[in-house]
Amino acid sequence: MYIDGMVAEAALEKTGGKTDDKDKLIEALRGVSLTDSPRGPFHFDHFGNVIGNIYIRRCEKKDGKLVNTTIKTYPDVSQFWTYDEKWFLSQPVYSRDYPALKS
Repeated sequence: MYIDGMVAEAALEKTGGKTDDKDKLIEALRGVSLTDSPRGPFHFDHFGNVIGNIYIRRCEKKDGKLVNTTIKTYPDVSQFWTYDEKWFLSQPVYSRDYPALKS
């Protein structure tokens, strides 16, 4: 929810606080790119989905307290991960029957 507020604030700054022109507001929302958020840097793709860092963390004890330590960062991950977007979208939707079980 906090990040939603950050996105809304950034979009409203672009529109000068105006919300009456729906198309301009949507354009501003989709154009938001945050470099410093609780989830790290991110922006939106042409589908309106987030492209951002994925952090692999390990819970470790430091100074008697449990803390999350980042052990690997995958930068700019989209909904397609490492797959080609056109190929991915040409595939059938995941279901109990697809992909077929290989035995």
